[in-house]
Amino acid sequence: MIKLLLGVIVTITCLVAAVWGIDFAQISTSFRHANYWTLPLMLALLFLFFWMKALRWQMLLEPIKKLSVSQVTPAMMIGFMGNNILPAHLGEFLRVYVLSRQFEIPKTTVLSTLVLERLFDVIAILVYLGIGIYFAPNLPEKYHSISLFVALGIVVMIIAVAAYLLWTEAVIRLFSSIFSYLPFLPEKLTHLVLEMMRAGALGMASLKSKRLCFGIIWTSFAQWLFNGISVYIALWSFNIHVSPLAAFVVLGVTAFGVIVPSTPGFFGVVQLCFSVSLEAFGVSNADAFSASIYYQLSQYFPVTLIGLYYSNREGLKFSEAEREAENELEELEGGEHEVEAVRESG
Repeated sequence: MIKLLLGVIVTITCLVAAVWGIDFAQISTSFRHANYWTLPLMLALLFLFFWMKALRWQMLLEPIKKLSVSQVTPAMMIGFMGNNILPAHLGEFLRVYVLSRQFEIPKTTVLSTLVLERLFDVIAILVYLGIGIYFAPNLPEKYHSISLFVALGIVVMIIAVAAYLLWTEAVIRLFSSIFSYLPFLPEKLTHLVLEMMRAGALGMASLKSKRLCFGIIWTSFAQWLFNGISVYIALWSFNIHVSPLAAFVVLGVTAFGVIVPSTPGFFGVVQLCFSVSLEAFGVSNADAFSASIYYQLSQYFPVTLIGLYYSNREGLKFSEAEREAENELEELEGGEHEVEAVRESG
């Protein structure tokens, strides 16, 4: 209940900030003059985005269990559907539950592959964001300095991933020592992080294969390229004529913006991210707001409907979805015995 309340507050705050000072007649004009014939192309790009995401997840899981893209797709789409209808990113834990139940893979191991997904997502998004900020025309010089900080963040993340891969136990001990000096952190949270890191060693196995590592890297960059193109098409559909590099800036800001707690579907957050990103390119808030609605709904409805289809096919009722996701979170917080079993079996 607290998570949902916090999400509602964040969503309302972001929506108010996004529409503050906007003439709603301008929004109406933007929608009337928009080109909706681009929708089939955006849906095709959405398909490619999720196909690449499923292919990458299949490669991340390969050292643990060889599955096909079609086998991992239902759990993946159910998870993203869950993020659209459940609060607090519970869809991620729903995704863990479904795949674990289907193929008898330990839950913490499945979760470790999702952690790796996020790491590669962050690296790819940071690269596109840095390129967009540095090379986009007509941006103030101060934005070039921001791109250097983005580049530094990329280097730090790559070094951190490499260190975790090469010296897993040493890195875990380092984090354990750091947590011991931070008594204000909840014990359940620090325990969950450490156990996930131990289980994550299994997920990191895919990075030890040159073939899989290369595949994971290129699919990470390909999927976010498709998403960036989709953002650009949404802007073009609403007569927002900016450099394609501006779409990378919008993509980066939005991708990191939806990390914050919000109501299901990230409404409000996406609108504010579009407005803030495009303001630097001289785009009016009304046009940015309208394009953000078009972009978001073109993704929200297909993903939710496909997820609900797979949910029904797998026998997971809508009313059970949130309960199962919350149960997974609670089990993973107390999953020490399961992680130990995974380590011994490996």
